[in-house]
Amino acid sequence: MLLDTSLRREMARNFGGSFTVLFSVVITIMLIRILGQASEGQANPQDLFLLIGLASLTYLQFILGLALFIAVLMSFSRMHRDSEIVIWAGAGVTPLQYFRIVLRFAAPVVLAIAALTLLAWPWANQQNAALRERFEQRSDLSRVAPGQFRESSSGQRVFFIGKGAQAKGLARDIFIRDQSSGQDVITLAQSATLQNLDGSRYLMLSNGHRYSHTAGEANYQVTGFAQMGIRLSALSTPAPTAGLSEAARLANTPSREISTPMLAMSHLPAWLGELSWRIGVPLSSILLVLMAVPLAATNPRAGRALQLIVAVLIYLAYINFLNAAQGWIDQRKLSLASALLLIHGSAAALLFVLALRKGLLPWRRSRGSNLVAGGLQGPLAH
Repeated sequence: MLLDTSLRREMARNFGGSFTVLFSVVITIMLIRILGQASEGQANPQDLFLLIGLASLTYLQFILGLALFIAVLMSFSRMHRDSEIVIWAGAGVTPLQYFRIVLRFAAPVVLAIAALTLLAWPWANQQNAALRERFEQRSDLSRVAPGQFRESSSGQRVFFIGKGAQAKGLARDIFIRDQSSGQDVITLAQSATLQNLDGSRYLMLSNGHRYSHTAGEANYQVTGFAQMGIRLSALSTPAPTAGLSEAARLANTPSREISTPMLAMSHLPAWLGELSWRIGVPLSSILLVLMAVPLAATNPRAGRALQLIVAVLIYLAYINFLNAAQGWIDQRKLSLASALLLIHGSAAALLFVLALRKGLLPWRRSRGSNLVAGGLQGPLAH
């Protein structure tokens, strides 16, 4: 069918353009944020591309859903603006045919969104958490970015490395302030290396001075050294959940890192809230893309600003209510079934009202209305 081919080609073109723009914006924002974290010593620079890839996986379902909504809205807006809807109505095209074409076009994208939300989302969050936990378990010095002061995890040491800081390589221009022994000790050294000795990690300093001061005294003790070692940490630092049972470990795991089958078998409110969100993302994509058909139907003389504002507000409200429902389930205000029915049932009712007002339903037209698809006046073939 000519309409099917031309409309799907136009929606595909708009979808590709929208996806490219949205994906580029999100990747740029993620790159800036992760680079900032790496420069502050909060992320491993060697994991930069891996972190960006995992971040893109966690945002990809939202980008696909928004790009799909924009593509359908733009395509039908153009058809109304050029009065192409009226021409197709005169050729015998019924409004329900547009919904069928949109559903066939959106089906592969919605399936991809469902796979990303139900499978890729928890996996990407697990990998991201594992990378950050592994980085946090490294020694304090190896997490120091060159040219910046960094406080240790205990808060009793402050490190500074001038340049050349590497996990196992040579670092130069070292400054360390240590208050862990009850004294204020400042150590300066020209260079340092990390070495593993007797089951612990040591910072081996070369060619420096050590200044120690006891509170309440006016004198400093100055000691020069050719080489000195400072114990940083044990080599095998146990993870915070290492000694816990499997049930306790899962209870301490954020719900976004739990696999979807485990969420479905759970009765924990936080896990059920996460499950409602994962189910809701692909459902919202279907309902929003169908809403785009009546939302695009406006009188060409009325202007497009109001139409776009209404479409954006409906999209944002739907997504915000989807997130709010997760919190309501977590707070035991709603059950999983009632939350899904409330949010998506309301969206389906809104879709019905919009389609009814625009004359897109068959019983509305059967009562003698001369509305064509999209709510414009014109001939209608029966």
